Amino acid sequence: MRVRDKAEIEVIQEVALRNAIAKFRAMSKKAAIPEVGIFWVDGVGVIYAESISLREADDYGEFRIYLGNHYDSWDKAVRANPQWQGLEYEDVPRGRVLYRKDPKKPEFIVYLPKQILKFKNKVVSRFNLPSGHTIFDTTDDHYRM
Repeated sequence: MRVRDKAEIEVIQEVALRNAIAKFRAMSKKAAIPEVGIFWVDGVGVIYAESISLREADDYGEFRIYLGNHYDSWDKAVRANPQWQGLEYEDVPRGRVLYRKDPKKPEFIVYLPKQILKFKNKVVSRFNLPSGHTIFDTTDDHYRM
C-alpha cells in the first residue's frame, strides 16, 4: 500500500469538501415560486408571458391575479415577437393563469383555447405551476379562437 504525502491528502480532502458543498447546494435549491399572469403561445410553442409571483399577485374576490391584460400588453408582445406584426392581440392564441384561494382546494387555473392545450407543459414550466394543483380550462369563451 502506498503512503500518501500530506499535500496529496489535502488535495483529496479539498476535492471531497467541494463535492460535498456542490451536492448540498443541488439538494437545497429553493423551489421556484408559482406565478400568475397572461400569455400568448405561437403555433410552435413559443410563449410570451407577463407574470408576477403569487406573493405579489393582487386579490380579486376568491382569486389572486395579475392585473395586466392582453390588450394593454400587445405592443410589448409584438416587439418581442416581430412575426406577430400586423396581427391583433386576439389573433395569437392566448391565456391567463390565476390562483383560486379556496382553503379546501387551492389551485391554479389556466384559461386557454384548445388549440394550445398541447403546450400545457410549457405553460406549467413557464409559470412554475405545481402539477397536482393546476387545472386547464378550455371552456371560457374569452379565450376561444
